[in-house]
This record gives sequence, C-alpha cells and structure tokens, in this order.
Amino acid sequence: MNSELPRKVVGMSSADYFAQNDFDSRSFLVSVMKYGGAAQQWQDNGHSLFAGNSATKLGTKFDNVVMSIAAGFEIDKVIVTPPRDVLSANGSRAGNAYKEWKAKLYSYEIDCNEEEAFLLRTMTEHTLANPGARRLIENTTETQLSVFFEIDGHPLKCRPDGVMLEQWWDLKSTSATWDRVNHSVVEYGYGEQEWLYCEGARQIGFQHFRMPFVFTQTVAPYECRVFYLPEDYVADAGQRLLRVMEEVRLRRSSGEYMPVDYGEITEMTIPQWALRKREEVVA
Repeated sequence: MNSELPRKVVGMSSADYFAQNDFDSRSFLVSVMKYGGAAQQWQDNGHSLFAGNSATKLGTKFDNVVMSIAAGFEIDKVIVTPPRDVLSANGSRAGNAYKEWKAKLYSYEIDCNEEEAFLLRTMTEHTLANPGARRLIENTTETQLSVFFEIDGHPLKCRPDGVMLEQWWDLKSTSATWDRVNHSVVEYGYGEQEWLYCEGARQIGFQHFRMPFVFTQTVAPYECRVFYLPEDYVADAGQRLLRVMEEVRLRRSSGEYMPVDYGEITEMTIPQWALRKREEVVA
C-alpha cells in the first residue's frame, strides 16, 4: 500500500492529469477489457488507442463550458470567437495577430468558431433548462478534482466533472437518440466509470452514492436528460473491472501480453445471425 494514497488534487490541469501514467484510468481498463492484451501492451508502451475526433473535441469544449459555469462564470464570458481582424484573409486561425489574441485569453475562455459557439451555447442552454441538470450544476462545489488511489495495490485515478457535498456527477455529450443512449453506456463503460469513481470517492471520505449522468445531445433538438444507472449493472461492472485489473497486473509482471494461442492458425467464429440467414437461404 502506498502511504501517500489516497490523494486528491484540486486544480490540476487536464494535461497534467492525463500525464500521470503510473495510475490506470477507467478508459484504459475498459479498453483492455474490450480489446485484450494487445491493447494493453500498446498503451503500456506509451501509445494511445484513440487520438480523438471532432466529436470528442466538441465534448471536451462542452465539458469546459459547463464546468466554468459551475465555477461561477457567465456563458458570454466563457465562449469567445476571435474578431475578424485577427484572422487571415481566408478566415483561418493563422498569423501573429491571431496568436497574440489567443495568448491573451483567460484560462476559462474557450476559443470557438461560429459553428462551435452556436452548438456549445445551445447545448449549454438546453442543459440548464433541465431542472435536474441545473440543480447538479448549481450545487457543484468543486471542479477539476483529481483523485489518486489504490484497489488491491493497483494504482488508479479518476477525475469527476462535478463534485457536490454528498456525491459526484458526470457530463456526457451524445449524438444518440434516447432509445439508443443505453448502447453508449455499455460501449464506453459508464457502469465501470461509476463503480470506479464511487470507490475513489469513498477512499477520500465520501459515503456511498449513486452517480448521476447528465446527457446532452450534440444534434437537434439538443435535449438534455439525467440518468442513474441500474445499481446491479454498476455492481457487475465493478466485478469486471476487478478481473481486468488482475489481468493487467499479471501481464505486466510476466511480460506476456498475448494469449497462449497467439500465432497459431485458428478457426474464425461466424456470428449466429449470419448462420441463421444462410439456413433460411438453403431452406
């Protein structure tokens, strides 16, 4: 047991948090759970499985906007667009004038183009229009809280979006319709996230809580809804994480990342739906 853990740090930048590579995150563990030893080896060697895309960049900016509002800033002070006279002749962000303008922005100000500004403003307004989401935001006491802790000697980290007196909550942007958002919960390991975050919170003194997830759509009508995940689903997710952590430690201690049959020629498994379709054609 590391005597310096658990440890919480307020105000750590996202870049510094992600640079703490001696601690595994929920996203790391979920990727290993989905893709196995090859994914773990790739990441243990300092690489990333996913470099991000326009959707994740928008999601990051949306997180920053909402967290700035939770910290007491007004939306008009947070979302900023560069004036036309600092852009290049073709409207791109290039040249010394733009760089000088950007260098003067405060840490809470987010540089956006016109399309991003519309999306972020609309998403934020619709989020605040949801009474449950607004209550969470208005009762947030801390943002940018990073927590480092251990489970069975395994070093871990988590970083909730919003911290309240008795619970944490998380913000998600989604392009899914509401009848499909549960697929995102499974795909991205949000049950695993809640279990791990609640354990991190417990270790720094919180009582058990259910973690609300605030989902806001990135496409029209930009609706916001707040969900709790089923408690039995979160408990099962925790058991999956514990098994994955054990596998991660074993691979690191042995240096063997690939399965025992790696390199052999094996028979491919065909999904049942394809086999059924073939049977229908033959019949």
